[in-house]
Amino acid sequence: MKFADAEQSYGEAKFIIFGVPYEDVEMSFRDGASKAPDFIRYASWNYESYAIFHDIDLQDIAIHDAGDFDIENARDFICKICNDKKIPIVMGGAHSISPHLISSIKENFGVVILDAHMDFRKEYLGDANSHACTARRIFDKVGKDKVVSIGVRSSSKEEIEDAKKLGFKYYLTSQYHKKIADEISFDKIYLSIDMDVFDPCYAPGVSNPEPVGLGYEVLDFIKEIADRIIAMDIVEICPPYDDGRASLLAAKIIRDLITWKV
Repeated sequence: MKFADAEQSYGEAKFIIFGVPYEDVEMSFRDGASKAPDFIRYASWNYESYAIFHDIDLQDIAIHDAGDFDIENARDFICKICNDKKIPIVMGGAHSISPHLISSIKENFGVVILDAHMDFRKEYLGDANSHACTARRIFDKVGKDKVVSIGVRSSSKEEIEDAKKLGFKYYLTSQYHKKIADEISFDKIYLSIDMDVFDPCYAPGVSNPEPVGLGYEVLDFIKEIADRIIAMDIVEICPPYDDGRASLLAAKIIRDLITWKV
């Protein structure tokens, strides 16, 4: 199954959707994120091709679903997409895919992470590439002036201490405000969305649900930065624990990003 309305060839398309059904050997709470790409594709068929609030029909936009890739081939593929001046939209998978994807993009860009968790550990259960270390690995790759995390409401004490010492910028959920997009200075943005940034009432089927989260204001934020987004991943949906809400919301975010970019 392909993502709805993603029927164009790679050469014709401006937007390239693909899945990376990867998850860590040791997930910290729930297993099943590797099943997410196909669930998001299925959910995408719920929507009309016509986006009523944008007066745009996705059937009139050149979109290509390239299928699924393992993590190594995904790195090469996202590099090709960016080199070809197209927009990659990646469906994970665990959040641990993001540092690998980001490291292969050669443009000058900043990273915006939407996540309930700080994910700034040096390692988790001996694994420095765990999903629990995602922000730390991104920070290591792009530097402190090129990454910011928004929506944080869970962290270890050590992560807080390291973030302060190293200068990792983050916003707690309580610090979120309507004009927060204006504080993002990056001219080009890689957007990484861990779906647990949403309160579980909006997205219950995620790997590590964290109550008292953000709601649909996240979509307003994405809309505000959409013209600067050069790539996006959306991760940590855990279909075995969902009633369809998380996948439906992820599919809508993908569709809306495309219409906002157009």
